[in-house]
Amino acid sequence: MIGDATVTVAGFPPDNAGQLVLWETHDGTLGPGSGLAVTASWTGAALRAGAWSVRGGDA
Repeated sequence: MIGDATVTVAGFPPDNAGQLVLWETHDGTLGPGSGLAVTASWTGAALRAGAWSVRGGDA
């Protein structure tokens, strides 16, 4: 049960998800399109966090 969850979660870091876009075959839960979507989601979260950090500081 726990082992299955770790295999599923392991495909969601941006480096693993982004590599799926480049491979011709995939053996995980994510395909190339969903790997690109996960990578874009991580990018959007990083941009939002950076904008929040800049906006929250004293000028």
